[in-house]
Amino acid sequence: MRRVVSGGREVDCCAACGALWFDYGEIKELTEGRVPASSPCETPPVGPAGPAGNTGRKEKPGAVLAKVRRAAASLACPRCGSALTAVDFQATGIPVLHCPGCEGILAPGDSAAEISARFRFLREHGAKYAALGQTLAGEARRRMETKFGPARPGGPGGMAVPFPVIVPLADDGPETGSLPLATYTLIAVSVFLYLVGQVRGGPLLMPGGLTGLPSGTGFAAVPRLPLLFAPFFHAGILPLAVGSLFLAVLGDNVEDRLGKVPYVILYLFCGAVAGAAHVLWGRTGGPPALGSAGAVAGILGAYLVFFPNVSIRMYGMGRIARLPAYLFACAWVVAAFFLEWGTGPIEELLYPGALSLAGNLAGFGTGVLAAVLFRLDEDMNGSASHGDRQP
Repeated sequence: MRRVVSGGREVDCCAACGALWFDYGEIKELTEGRVPASSPCETPPVGPAGPAGNTGRKEKPGAVLAKVRRAAASLACPRCGSALTAVDFQATGIPVLHCPGCEGILAPGDSAAEISARFRFLREHGAKYAALGQTLAGEARRRMETKFGPARPGGPGGMAVPFPVIVPLADDGPETGSLPLATYTLIAVSVFLYLVGQVRGGPLLMPGGLTGLPSGTGFAAVPRLPLLFAPFFHAGILPLAVGSLFLAVLGDNVEDRLGKVPYVILYLFCGAVAGAAHVLWGRTGGPPALGSAGAVAGILGAYLVFFPNVSIRMYGMGRIARLPAYLFACAWVVAAFFLEWGTGPIEELLYPGALSLAGNLAGFGTGVLAAVLFRLDEDMNGSASHGDRQP
């Protein structure tokens, strides 16, 4: 690495491959156009197949990220020597290497060029898209006011902005026979890790140095161990609160039905299956997933099998209602479908590191299947015990 002047700025550059090194916060020099896309260092010779042997064939972003992740296993940070990890730069599908120690970013030459081109387009056309967004928002507001009346805070015709989340508030499930210690422990571990991250000033990394489970990249060079830890790491206070509510309201009855150890195993297994589905079939280019959504979905699936007609008091889209468990599960599935395609700033604020639709449905289906098998085992053992008592 050597320091050179590019675009009036000093940049660290690899003379061998043309990669650019950015200390913490310096990447904005590239995204804001003050550093040109072309590498200021000497680039490797270009052969018939293109730079670095590229065949010119357009690869999927997930495949490119997996390839960079494999290369990162043998690289170290040029600044502090820590192991580098491959990440999707700001959910653009462009792979870069991130140092969890000093928060620096190493951008390969091709990635730096793609980042520069992507953000140049945003700089040149951002005002037009912002104006279009304001026009669409104004038209939507006009239609809402035509249908529901003008928005007057506190007035009888005022419109309440619905909070786009589906959460259980209470249920009419049977009284539990003992204190749900496993449920409270799962909640406590998640809250503790989140508070540690807040005190530390940055999110905690999972085993393997991952900031989250990558979406749709496949398991090439992705360790499996983080699948068991992802349900305990949350990127925001809202996902933590929602996951805790699901466990507090629904988890105690499932724990009472299964037992403490099987309940914890079910929680971890559903989370692992959901994480695997997110890595394999999630939307390519989506943000890395963190949080308990998949594991909680499994608990919801088990609750649906054990207590399908139990009434659940819920909040959803600005209203509080009371629904049987099977209708609440339907509402949750619909919300999961909408969340999959929410990519605006509000969704990113409310659901940072959201699990993909594939992950949510995989966790839910795993919980349903596990509960069905448990009930079948109960019925078979009950029938056998009843047969033993026959004369």
